Amino acid sequence: MLESIYKLIYNFLFYTQYDNVENRRKIKYPNPVKKYTKISFKEDYIINENNIKLYYQNFYPKNNIIIGKIFFLHGYASNNAYWAKDYGIKLARIGYSVYMLDGKGHGKSDGLWGYIEDYSRLVDDQYHFIKSITDYSDVKTILWGDSMGGATAIKLMLKDPNISSGTILIAPMIKIADDAKPSKSLENLFIWLSDYLPTWPILPHNTYPHSGFHPLVSRDFIYNNPLCYNKKPRLGTAIQLYNVSCEIEQLLHTISFPFLVIHGKNDKLTDWQHSKILYDKAISEDKELIIYEDCYHCLLEGPYKDIIYEDIYKWLKIRI
Repeated sequence: MLESIYKLIYNFLFYTQYDNVENRRKIKYPNPVKKYTKISFKEDYIINENNIKLYYQNFYPKNNIIIGKIFFLHGYASNNAYWAKDYGIKLARIGYSVYMLDGKGHGKSDGLWGYIEDYSRLVDDQYHFIKSITDYSDVKTILWGDSMGGATAIKLMLKDPNISSGTILIAPMIKIADDAKPSKSLENLFIWLSDYLPTWPILPHNTYPHSGFHPLVSRDFIYNNPLCYNKKPRLGTAIQLYNVSCEIEQLLHTISFPFLVIHGKNDKLTDWQHSKILYDKAISEDKELIIYEDCYHCLLEGPYKDIIYEDIYKWLKIRI
């Protein structure tokens, strides 16, 4: 009875058309490689062990001469269309096969829009997807994790160090920045409420999608992705993200895999100083840290993106 009342209130106050995955799937993405004659693109769905349908994309050179495989792990509220397609295209043009899986509740994958019920399942979905890709078995695999995807990449490597030869961590979610959190008293209240109203998008926050980008990036570009979740965080999602960031913070001293971690000092969403702590505490013999003074959370867009891509390419070239 109480659950029915909660659902009625939710539908009245918060429901949007994209809560329904079928409405998200009606959006037709433009052909991302139409003007690139040397790149192939495919999209499809996989079904996970819980019978959840997950959408993925693959960018690769038409000549099938592959120098490495890269699995791109997107951030919270994002997906692998619009902005992310540019990453796939750039990497495919220099010889990589790039795979991008939308996590449950993101993009065109099943699940309530923007809701993460159990972060460990999100990690498991990425793990099984990566293991299912047996093409090009003679080349190395790299994980590329953006923000929350950085946390996912770390969790994957701690789960199975052999799943990849290394990771690129872009503004990884090791700790959520204090500026992005509500006050401590409200935080405690919402932790309690999350047991009863996990899907409700009512968590106050001090940031908006554009706060993650350099001021010179146009608002039209930032908001042109209709499947980028732009509502308040759902209570259950916030708890999951908070818990996983705490878990990773406690395990930094056990990290031994190769990684490049990059961060902008003007990041308002994740704390750049925690990337420095990751670098200092990790016992990896192969580790590199780059902090960009004038960059924001979304490092791959804005006036410094060419410099940042070159730094990433240099790291990849040595290790592939």
